[in-house]
Amino acid sequence: MTLPHVVSRNGQLIAPSDAHISIFNPVIFGAFGVYESIQLYQGVIFRLDDHLQRLADSAAAIDLDLPAGLDTIAHWAREAIAANGCHDALIRMFALGPTPGHAPEIYIWPETPRAFPPEMYEQGVGAVTFLGERALPHAKSLNTLVNHLARMSALKAGEHEGLLVDRALCVTEGSTSNLFIVQDGVLLTAPDEDVLAGVTQLELLKLAGELGLPVLQRPLPLAERPYWDEAFLTSTSRHILPLVRIDGQPIGDGRPGPMTRRLHEAFEAHFLANIQQGPKGP
Repeated sequence: MTLPHVVSRNGQLIAPSDAHISIFNPVIFGAFGVYESIQLYQGVIFRLDDHLQRLADSAAAIDLDLPAGLDTIAHWAREAIAANGCHDALIRMFALGPTPGHAPEIYIWPETPRAFPPEMYEQGVGAVTFLGERALPHAKSLNTLVNHLARMSALKAGEHEGLLVDRALCVTEGSTSNLFIVQDGVLLTAPDEDVLAGVTQLELLKLAGELGLPVLQRPLPLAERPYWDEAFLTSTSRHILPLVRIDGQPIGDGRPGPMTRRLHEAFEAHFLANIQQGPKGP
């Protein structure tokens, strides 16, 4: 039986078949909710506190009251993990706003973890650009239509990811990832105000600082693409995934570059160190 076996709804463990909402629920029409995806590896939840804080920040950005405090939600997450008996998973959290007669709800469940083949990291992947901007970039809300359209454009083109391009023709982020560029030895990523800050992105920025690598957050005009030497994507499931072409055009020499490889190795070591130090079990 695939995951999940049970789902947590405001701390109550229920069958997956009972984890549903009505099509008449106004939450659907307004996409009034926020979500998080968190990695569970070898029984340790990676950066749970950071993900929960982002959940709270996203909820505050759309004036949504969470059904409980973050410590309680963390406890619910650990209970759901224990009830499903899993050690490796992608933990999903969906917080939905109140509806007439119903208080806010948060659903928590594990999914089978996403695995990307080693050749993707060895050879890199491609992306396509998509003209579109997310509503309220700071909020990880359920309004993901533009992300979905960008991802579908990539799949139709046979590529891995869709990159959002804003009205100023600057690349901001991927449909499910953050984007980093290496240009003239400097690590570039979009400004905080233009994107949803990723937990992996923020960990990578701290790690780059510890390694003494120059980092700059600034707009990334698509017109500068010919001058980009390297690029990579970051996300909870991908960690650091080399990006070697955009819209069919190679980035640099079309292969994962030295800074990308260095950061990938450093991040994996950092991740494993956190897992070894992290608390296991419910």
